[in-house]
Amino acid sequence: MKKIIFVLAIVSSVSAFAQKSFEKNTNVVAFGADLGIYSYTSKVATNPKSDHSAAANKMLSLQYERGVLNWLGVGAKVQLSDYFTSEDTATHSTPSIKAIDITALVNAHFVRAKYVDMLGGFNIGYSNINWEQRDQAISSAKGGGLVFDIHLQPRFYFGKYVGMFINLAYVHYAYRNMDFKNTFTNYNDVLDLTGGGVNFGIGIQGKF
Repeated sequence: MKKIIFVLAIVSSVSAFAQKSFEKNTNVVAFGADLGIYSYTSKVATNPKSDHSAAANKMLSLQYERGVLNWLGVGAKVQLSDYFTSEDTATHSTPSIKAIDITALVNAHFVRAKYVDMLGGFNIGYSNINWEQRDQAISSAKGGGLVFDIHLQPRFYFGKYVGMFINLAYVHYAYRNMDFKNTFTNYNDVLDLTGGGVNFGIGIQGKF
């Protein structure tokens, strides 16, 4: 009986001090690159009709997360987006569409093995977008609005501190009352742009 108690005590001791990929007070800094495929609905205030269009972009992000519980992390994320565009056949110019997202993040870590960290969570914050087309009819649309995502992210560590991750997320944007302007026709209006889709990407992270 004493031997059994002794063995159980040893096992419990080892388990208590076993290294976890994420714990309370863990700090994680991550850099990622994603591709996004979205569907947007746009509506100009003076026009009763709305338009639907597909969009795709590439993103670079930097995020910081800190463990507030062994399984819960909070932090912040900054993301730069650059939308894929094509040349306008009428004006022979290529639009530029860029956005920056600044969000708070909350992650729940449901698998915390030594080299594997599986988490799910959400980001919520503010996004600013700027659309410009430089030609004889200079047009632009700029403004901001709410952005949120729901994501699933497995992280893999090569050692104690450095690893890589895969990101899969659904993201939604709601840009309201954007300033829409076409100086060629001296036309000003307000534009709403809403929609979202799927992000998929990879990145690297370090923890300390």
